Amino acid sequence: MLVELIHNPASGTHDDFRLQVLSQAFQACGAQVRLGRTEHDGKFEIFPECDLVCVSGGDGALRLVVASMVKSGITKPLCIFPAGTVNLVAKELGYSAHPEKFAREVMAGFLARDAARLQAPVIASDDQPFVACISAGPDGQAVARHSPKLKKRIGGAAYAISMIRLLGDWPKLRFAVEVEAPDGSKIQRNCAAIYVIKAHHYAGRWVLAPDAALGSDICHVLSLSRARRRDFFRFLATVALGRDPAQLDFVESLPARRVTIEAADEPTRQAAFQVDGDMLPLQPRMIGMTGQTVTYCLPIPE
Repeated sequence: MLVELIHNPASGTHDDFRLQVLSQAFQACGAQVRLGRTEHDGKFEIFPECDLVCVSGGDGALRLVVASMVKSGITKPLCIFPAGTVNLVAKELGYSAHPEKFAREVMAGFLARDAARLQAPVIASDDQPFVACISAGPDGQAVARHSPKLKKRIGGAAYAISMIRLLGDWPKLRFAVEVEAPDGSKIQRNCAAIYVIKAHHYAGRWVLAPDAALGSDICHVLSLSRARRRDFFRFLATVALGRDPAQLDFVESLPARRVTIEAADEPTRQAAFQVDGDMLPLQPRMIGMTGQTVTYCLPIPE
């Protein structure tokens, strides 16, 4: 079999040595490996003859690959080696961060065929697929203001430092949101922060919507009617303690097929949105399920 191993050489967490170890681990399991790479414009080649696509990177790199596969109509099984700053999809699907173990478990899953496959419905923001989440709020503004150099040195802790710095210039955002529920009904809300969740985890091991899952054909919209400093840190504390944030009186969680977002004032129109840990160049207008799927090759634990 042939594995296409796709990596992002521009990533701050890219490691040539680990990539080489991963390639050798697949070869030790009897696979041939060809290397591919993502580019800044999101374009890359998926070899027609490959049997399995493996992304070495984080959720951002995976997003580029999923988007390309969906637009090209490529249906190869897909897996992700967790080599990014935050690896929400890899965490949910149980991929190991140890190259040799990862290769053995993924190869076992590949050989098991349908017994180790997950058909994951695709969600998109203005026709651009993503994999885990899109959000705008104080944490999104912190992501926008973080230092990439510091992130390369200390990883995800750079976001926490950026959040602390945000305390002196706290954002006041207002969004008008329309949520289309799975039954087709529509709900309007005004909110100060919004999260559109597709994966189970958020920002590491946190869970914002307990029912969210990659295999689900719906997403979950979390809206905060207010997000002052004390409200937002109460929200963060609730999530950190493993509790459902929707229990808070200013937080609402809605299952959805589609959500339309509109900035209610000029400062909000300038607000940053993050998608899978990266910044969106433009604010999203419509986010929703596409009716398409990607297939993940699941690991079989040893």
